[in-house]
Amino acid sequence: MSFNKILVPLDGSELAEAALNPALAFAEAQSAEVVLLRVVVPLAIKLDPDLYQRVIDNGQKVAKTYLDSIRARSPYSSARLKGDIVVGKAAKSIIDYSQENEIDLIVMSSHGRSGISRWVYGSVADRVLYHATCPTAVIHPQVETEPFTHKRIMVPLDGSLLAERALKPALKLAQAVSAELVLLRVTFMPLIPPGPVPGWPGTEVVMNEGEQEAKAYLQRVRESLPDSPIQLRVHISASSVAESIIDMADELQVDLIVMSSHGRSGIGRWVFGSETEKTLRGAHCATLVIR
Repeated sequence: MSFNKILVPLDGSELAEAALNPALAFAEAQSAEVVLLRVVVPLAIKLDPDLYQRVIDNGQKVAKTYLDSIRARSPYSSARLKGDIVVGKAAKSIIDYSQENEIDLIVMSSHGRSGISRWVYGSVADRVLYHATCPTAVIHPQVETEPFTHKRIMVPLDGSLLAERALKPALKLAQAVSAELVLLRVTFMPLIPPGPVPGWPGTEVVMNEGEQEAKAYLQRVRESLPDSPIQLRVHISASSVAESIIDMADELQVDLIVMSSHGRSGIGRWVFGSETEKTLRGAHCATLVIR
């Protein structure tokens, strides 16, 4: 998987612009083109057709001036930047544009004009994550470190082939930016019987067996990856899945979490209501969701 064409939706706010530097870092690592997209959203009230068109024309003019200013102050002089403007509803326009223009990756902020009180859930970013057919990276504006400062990328795995789909793009990115790749396997805490149960080996035995299975699994995954000069390490955690991912990312100073939108639960359970959603909500670094 290569990210040759990266889309960055912008709404004119500084919060949305938090996605710019990470997107440009992705682009520089992949020698990709970055498309800055500004959606001009029509007013919800009915207007005279001539007045309506003047409002749209003015919105497009303002959008062009804004995108030109963004391109002029790009910190990555080698990046190929293109600006584009569309008219329509924000989320639908972003999704349609990504499909019609063969976008490989969408990079967007978890916040926009609505500010810090409105997260990815119930927002434009929420709908893009749910409906976009390409990978989507969510950037949290509160993260102040530069992209790939620590050069560490983490891939959470649950033992399923669906979750392993995040491995190839994560490995490619790690190679491109010379980052360390961390594979994390979270083992589930067993349900402890409330009383004596015939044949129950004990919680410690069950936990040890889970840890051994996780070690064997990570070893198999590690051996399946192509030879690469990047540093690779594995970690095992026994706790709630999303909490373990977030805590480990903080502890290891991870720059980017790359994870699948699906896991053991299969195709019927998407990013919403899953461990991926909880991770997106709580992670303090960028999160790249692979379809």
